[in-house]
Amino acid sequence: MTLRLVTAAAGIPALIGIFWLGTPAVGVLVLVAAGVGGWELASMARARGTSRRRWFHWHFLAWPVAIVASGWLIAESQAGWALFLAAFGVGFAPALVMLATGHRRAFLYAIAAGPYVGLTLAHAPILRSVDDGAWWLLLTLIVTFAADSAAMLAGMVAGRHRLAPRISPSKTWEGMIGGMAGGALAAVVIDAVFDLEIASGMAVVLGIVMATAGTLGDLGESIFKRHAGVKDSGFLLPGHGGILDRLDSLMPNLVIVYWVSEWSAT
Repeated sequence: MTLRLVTAAAGIPALIGIFWLGTPAVGVLVLVAAGVGGWELASMARARGTSRRRWFHWHFLAWPVAIVASGWLIAESQAGWALFLAAFGVGFAPALVMLATGHRRAFLYAIAAGPYVGLTLAHAPILRSVDDGAWWLLLTLIVTFAADSAAMLAGMVAGRHRLAPRISPSKTWEGMIGGMAGGALAAVVIDAVFDLEIASGMAVVLGIVMATAGTLGDLGESIFKRHAGVKDSGFLLPGHGGILDRLDSLMPNLVIVYWVSEWSAT
C-alpha cells in the first residue's frame, strides 16, 4: 500500500503538469501509453498461449499506436477524421484475418488493443485541444478516481452482493452504487470549480455515467487478465501493476467527456 501511495503521489502531479503543457505533451503521453498497453495485451496473449505467431503480437502494439497517432494529428489540425477512420480500418483488416483463420481469442485481444486502448486514448489529445481542454481532462481524471475510490470504500464498508464474481470477486453492487454517488458528487463540484457550464442535473448524470463506464472498463480488463492467468497487466508502475491496470477505468471516460465537451459547446 505504501508503494502505491508513493507512486500515486509522484504520478498525479506529473500527470496534471502534462495536461497544462498542452496538446503535444498529452499526445506524447498517450502515444507511449498506447504502445505499452498494446504490449501488455500481447504479453497476456503470450502467457495464455493464445497464438505463437509473432506478427499477431506486433499487431496488438502497432494498431493502438496508429489510432492514437491519428488522433494526435487531428488535435493538432494536421489531419481530419478520415485519417482516424483509415487507421482504424487498416488495423481491423489483420484482425479479421485472425478471425478467419480460426484464431478467435487472438482476434479478441486485437479488438482490445485497437478499439479499447487505441480509440479511447486517441480522444485525450483531441480533448486537450478543445476550449478549456486542460479543465476537461482534469474533470475526467478527478471524477474517475473519485468514483473508483468511493466504490472501493463503499464496497469495504457495506459490500454484500457481488457484482461479477466470476470476473472480479471483490466488486459489489453496493460498491458500484457508492461509486456512482462519488462520481456524481465529484462531477458537480468540479463543474462548479472549473466553470465548465454544465447544468447541475447534467453533471450528476455525467458522474453516474462515468462511474458506470469506469466499472465496465475495469471488468473488461479483468476478463483478459483472468484469461491470461495473471494478476496484473504488467509491472511498469510500482505497486499499481501495468498501464492498463491504471487506465482501464479512465479510458472509456475520455470518450464520454470529449463528446460532452462538444455538446456543451453547441
